[in-house]
Amino acid sequence: KQWYQRRVAITAGGGNETDIQINYGMLLLSICCWCLTVLRLFFNLKDFLAFLISCLYILFMVQILSCLLLHCTGISGVWCAMVGFSYRTWLRIPSDRSLINRLIILGTFASYLWANIYYFQQGTESYFTTFCHLAATWLGYEANYFWYRSQEERTKLYEGRQKKSK
Repeated sequence: KQWYQRRVAITAGGGNETDIQINYGMLLLSICCWCLTVLRLFFNLKDFLAFLISCLYILFMVQILSCLLLHCTGISGVWCAMVGFSYRTWLRIPSDRSLINRLIILGTFASYLWANIYYFQQGTESYFTTFCHLAATWLGYEANYFWYRSQEERTKLYEGRQKKSK
């Protein structure tokens, strides 16, 4: 029963309504931003969805584990890492430059900054939260480097198979 209560506290941000709204709003925005920046790097939708689900699973497991070890709550590590990953993708390969895509991507980055400023202004305990947000963002940003390297290798293999089949 204690494990269940702790898991609910982690995913519900400790029951603070403002934290719940910020966390799940930012999660939705970061998933949209992530889809807009990363989707075009995949050859088919099935591979993209498998990658998205795998990333979300890993991020939530890391978030829950870190919350159990550090006695924190919330899911902010997930959306921070996704924003970091999306930002590096956006820098490397500019996504579709339609107005709606630009608004979603820039809106996500602006919301990310606003959320972190909000948490920073909350006081002493929130300095640690801000540090964790920046660390998760950096990890997402750096994870993109390793993923992108393997993506380049997969692209070469895919193009090689296409040439052989012709």
